[in-house]
Amino acid sequence: MRLPQVRRLQVVRHCVQLTVLLSLFLIPTIARYQNYVSAREADRVIEKWQGTLAGGVIASVDSVFRALPGGETERAGSMQRNRQRIGRYTHQVRGSVWSADIGPVSLTDPLAAAESVVGSRHFPWVLAVGLVIPVLVTMLLGRVFCSWVCPAGLLFEITDALRGVLRFLEINPRNLRMARGTKYGMLAAGLLLTFVVAAPVLGYIYPPAVLSREIHDFVFATFDRAEHGRFGFWVGGMSWMAVVMLTIVAIELFVSRRWWCRYVCPGGGLYSLLGAARPVRVKLRHESCTDCALCVAACPIGLNPMKNQMGIECDNCGACISSCNDAALGYGLGVHQSASIDSDGTDETLAEDAA
Repeated sequence: MRLPQVRRLQVVRHCVQLTVLLSLFLIPTIARYQNYVSAREADRVIEKWQGTLAGGVIASVDSVFRALPGGETERAGSMQRNRQRIGRYTHQVRGSVWSADIGPVSLTDPLAAAESVVGSRHFPWVLAVGLVIPVLVTMLLGRVFCSWVCPAGLLFEITDALRGVLRFLEINPRNLRMARGTKYGMLAAGLLLTFVVAAPVLGYIYPPAVLSREIHDFVFATFDRAEHGRFGFWVGGMSWMAVVMLTIVAIELFVSRRWWCRYVCPGGGLYSLLGAARPVRVKLRHESCTDCALCVAACPIGLNPMKNQMGIECDNCGACISSCNDAALGYGLGVHQSASIDSDGTDETLAEDAA
């Protein structure tokens, strides 16, 4: 059967999202582990915290790094931790989805770069290097960061699923619609304010940056508490930015489906503009379409794949492809010609993609 096979695409996509989310917990954990290794405290910490979550995590990370080539060296007849080699390993991945270094590769979110340039009035070459891969991928595939990488996107998809639970409980959430152009207005206003105050304003409300920052603080606070003999989870160190995330979740749950990604996200707006002429896009095979509208219901962005009305807003998540029983949708090459955005949030393509 075609449908179960195509749904593997969504399984792969969710695995990528989950991997990115888990990395946000893992990266600060590795950084803290490296601190213990550098201070020759790793063995003491593992022994002292034995039987606790923090101790188990540090012990697991230590086992992995010691198992890597050169992670251990023989001294005085026993295998001991190779601090220098482990230090090199732990520095291979640093940062978050906002800005990261993976080995020799530097990656920077285009919105982070835009705010940095506008706020500082300077465009350093290091920043340009970090933009190469994200910009090229976006120009080729469109705003795939939103659907395949963004950890907040996974959170909002879970929230979207909870709307179905509310309907099952006979609690009907509203679906307020806005103009899709709102996100572009947010992008312009945010960059203008960044220019005026010389501070990254959008970084304080942009969900991927906020979530990365809050997870980092949560991990470090957990280890700080463990060092004082207080174990277990603690959320008291979360900042006001966590309230921003909770507010977005509440709006998407009760007021407007996928509100942030559809109408408001300045990062999504920037990715849409950068990927406006992407060659790889979802294509409709008119001869196979039976007008069942399953793809329209499946589209998280609220577009209309059944009428080939997707335009620059499509994030190539493939949900419409996975929902189609008729093999009428698939990825293909094409050139987007023009599109308009109406006031109720429906993207109307004025010209079909070129064959």
